[in-house]
Amino acid sequence: MSATSRTKQSIKNSSVALFEQIIYNLLSFISRTVFIFTLNRTYLGINGLFNDILTLLSLGELGIGTAIIYSMYKPAAKDDYESLSALLNLYKKIYTMIGTVLTVVGLCLTPFLDFFISDMPTLEKLPLIYILYLVNTTGSYFFIYKKSILIVDQRSDIVSIISILTNTLKIILQILMLIAYQNFIQYLLIQLLFTLLNNIAISLYVDHNYSYLKKFKKAKVDSKTRNQIYTNVKAMFLSKLSSAVVTSTDNILISKYVSTVALGLYSNYTLFSNMLRTFISKIFEALTGSIGNLVATEKANKIYDLFRDIWFVNFWIVGFCSASLFILINPFIELWIGPSYLMDIDVVVMIVLNLYMRLIRNTFLIFADTYGLFVELRWKSICEAVINIIISLFFVGPMQLGITGILLGTFVSNIATNFWYEPYLLFVKRFRAKLLTYFFLYLKYLIVTITSIVIVLLIENIVEIVNPFFHFIFLLFSCIIVINGFFAIVFFKTSEFKFLIKKLFRIKVFKYDSRKNI
Repeated sequence: MSATSRTKQSIKNSSVALFEQIIYNLLSFISRTVFIFTLNRTYLGINGLFNDILTLLSLGELGIGTAIIYSMYKPAAKDDYESLSALLNLYKKIYTMIGTVLTVVGLCLTPFLDFFISDMPTLEKLPLIYILYLVNTTGSYFFIYKKSILIVDQRSDIVSIISILTNTLKIILQILMLIAYQNFIQYLLIQLLFTLLNNIAISLYVDHNYSYLKKFKKAKVDSKTRNQIYTNVKAMFLSKLSSAVVTSTDNILISKYVSTVALGLYSNYTLFSNMLRTFISKIFEALTGSIGNLVATEKANKIYDLFRDIWFVNFWIVGFCSASLFILINPFIELWIGPSYLMDIDVVVMIVLNLYMRLIRNTFLIFADTYGLFVELRWKSICEAVINIIISLFFVGPMQLGITGILLGTFVSNIATNFWYEPYLLFVKRFRAKLLTYFFLYLKYLIVTITSIVIVLLIENIVEIVNPFFHFIFLLFSCIIVINGFFAIVFFKTSEFKFLIKKLFRIKVFKYDSRKNI
């Protein structure tokens, strides 16, 4: 695929993904508001707890999806439809087995749910609620393999369009159901129904538009490719384990060692951080197909230039969103549902810091996947998981730091592993660049983000507004204008900033050596 074609399709994919997240987040916020005022705080905690238990349970996926998608890039670039079909057939076979096993294992956990719950009344229908969450999670394994062909073909915009339609209908029906009946079971049944419809719609689209899949429906992967996939899967398992431990055990530890009710309060904050995480990740995931194509066909220096440009765009979005979240989250929650739902500032600091450190890695994660760095990352992943559990338990146990301690454990494990090792693999091993360059850029990006927060807070102290609503509006516009303005002033002369402007406006605003990347 040509550079121009990659650019156009990447922009299209990102734009549709962006629109999808705007619609989904808006409706989710309305749904959460109705949820809070129609049900009680108990269900907020249960929602967060069960989602994370099932994320851990999904470790059985073993990273097979990522490994197989990586294997599809080269045959896709060569229009080798038989090899693509063979990989997809393997994907289907394995995922069907995994979905079945996870359903059985998940059902076996049902009698032990009380172990994870503390400081809340007993719910009579707790097992049924858990089973509905379980089926909603494992049911996708029987369909989702077909999504991979759209990702590899750089048509993730189709996945986004289907998701927009199904999620919009789902959330509207859930809101109406909550208002009319205040019934959590019916709320979950609607969720399950539309998850199924979404998967079926994607499956039908792929069947209709990729006819070669039927032609080669009996194609099989050769032994060499199969062995390579299994090698990558073994390595990816450790990465998946690490990711699940770091992102999913926080809620489980909070529910077990602090309280499930406190988890409900915390979940209101993670609602917004998760919205941002999904929102931003979707934008950059839409580039995966184009980057995979580029890595498969271009030289290292060109890929490095592209990496620098995309990482800068990633920083700008992540830095702005993280700074704005820190400034706006408490004023918004107080305005939204009242001061009784507020959490201490130290918890907010850790939520935002962990969000920043996770999202600033987006570019590294995408390039690591497209380079197939599964084996190289295996020991890093297991170290991250072990450090996170040990430090979190120490801080929440002997140190009695509560939620802050659990989040601090996540921060420490990130610094000890991801912060330096992923950049080492890319900068030194793949790009042949200096690791010191990465540290300099990372520190620069972090200082600029923190400074922008300080500037907005200083302005807030100077301009005193008593009314909570107008105070929030003032802070919102301050974030939009001041943070982005400060970023522009600092980076105005850099080639990365000029790349961003060119891609945004598609015109030569500045005179510089244009890079023909995506």
